[in-house]
Amino acid sequence: MSYLKNLSHEEIEATLDTLENGFAMYGPKMQLLYANQTARDLFPNFYEKLLETGSHFEATAEEIRRQYPDASEDEISKMTAYAVKVVLTGEPNEFTSDGGKVIRTSHTLLPNGIRVGVSMDISAIREKERELKHTKRAAQAANKAKSEFLASMSHEIRTPLNGVLGMAQALASRELGLEERNMVDTIVESSKSLMTVLNDILDLSKIEAGKIETSPVTADIRHQMRAIERLHRPLAAEKDLYLRVAVDKSVPEHLIIDPVRVRQCIDNLISNAIKFTSAGGVMVAVTSQAKPSGRHTVTIHVSDTGIGISSQDQDKLFESFSQADPSTTRRFGGTGLGLAIARKLANLMGGDITVASEEGAGSVFSFTFEAEVVLNNVVTQTEAPSSASGQHSAEAGLKGVRALVVDDNGINRRVARLFLQPLGMVVTEAVDGQDALNKLAHHTFDIVLLDIHMPIMDGPETFQRIRNSGKPWQNIPVIAVTADAMSGDREKFISMGMTDYVSKPIEEKLLTAALIRCLGGATQSSATRKRNAA
Repeated sequence: MSYLKNLSHEEIEATLDTLENGFAMYGPKMQLLYANQTARDLFPNFYEKLLETGSHFEATAEEIRRQYPDASEDEISKMTAYAVKVVLTGEPNEFTSDGGKVIRTSHTLLPNGIRVGVSMDISAIREKERELKHTKRAAQAANKAKSEFLASMSHEIRTPLNGVLGMAQALASRELGLEERNMVDTIVESSKSLMTVLNDILDLSKIEAGKIETSPVTADIRHQMRAIERLHRPLAAEKDLYLRVAVDKSVPEHLIIDPVRVRQCIDNLISNAIKFTSAGGVMVAVTSQAKPSGRHTVTIHVSDTGIGISSQDQDKLFESFSQADPSTTRRFGGTGLGLAIARKLANLMGGDITVASEEGAGSVFSFTFEAEVVLNNVVTQTEAPSSASGQHSAEAGLKGVRALVVDDNGINRRVARLFLQPLGMVVTEAVDGQDALNKLAHHTFDIVLLDIHMPIMDGPETFQRIRNSGKPWQNIPVIAVTADAMSGDREKFISMGMTDYVSKPIEEKLLTAALIRCLGGATQSSATRKRNAA
């Protein structure tokens, strides 16, 4: 400080002139006391006018006139008043300099009444922000285009796959020789494998777009683990492997979880363990630990005696479309999406999936997620199957029900017919929405199976015309049968008022379940009962 006292005014001004930022000082009446060279270079016209008139207001107005030549005097006066107010209150403000640079200014009032103004060139910052916004918009557009492409491809793939899987399922229900039975089973399994790949890609797309959500309900995780064990045991036995599942007593019986997503993660880990194990077996252990918040952290360890994973390859496991070793895909198949999706789902449920492994010595995958404990015994069983007798009774109630199948694709109509007729249903076909309305007007039906994407009149418009018709059939149950299977599609069609939803390719059991729900389970529809009574 003592050194500064010895500097002359000329030396201080020369020092201030070297600053990259503009620096100016004003008196109590906003008269200019000093402006360094940077400030004068940034706003030469402003400072020239200020020195000429001595009025900060006039100099500001002149600068605004120069920057907004088309503005009226009234507009200039209002903008000037605002700019001066910003200076007096010390609020930061931005201006465009004579050279087109974006300048950020701020003013500070000192105790002695002198006001200090600092100007900073932020053109590079604003340009970077514009670049980032452009990049973000481009990324969003690319992500949207990808989602639309996947939705379109999903629809295009599911439509012919509906024919393949539908016909194969229909054949499987017939009397076949051993060789033919094996052929049909191969077609069904291959079709389902293709569906798994397609669903994985759609799941990944939904996760990346932030459109996937969990649906927690009260469930019995012990019951779920028993169901998972029953599902995978035949595959393990086929490879002469053991599969053991143990649930620790620390695990609460009833938890609030998303059973579908939890099972998706566990199924992936167990199927991978069986796939990459040729001798020995797989052990699944479930434990739980209470948290101070009252929630529980559930951990599911899946250990195997398989090929193991080297430390350098473990990081690749959770990358999309990646496997630890490229030769793995050739030997065992798969898209490399399962673990990537499972980890993202675990993250959504407040957990994670980690791995501990050594090449040639097996692996241990640990899946954790958070769950609330249910303190009462009211449980929503999401997986409890209905009894065989109850199912047969419900299916018997479909006999004689008249169904109108609306689809522009002849193969899809034939697949639907092959599923419905063995249930004793009477099937009529319509090739588009207008054809459907014509048939509804001249014939009696109990239910409509409605495709969404059709020429002439699509599914949503057909549905609205049915509901707004004022005819006796305006409240007929309508099932959306569509290849639209992206996240939210089911909710979208249900929110339209459709009675139920079945995605293509059609699974016979799911279609039958939807029919039973729509037509009142084991009881026949009112229209059918009236016909039978007559």
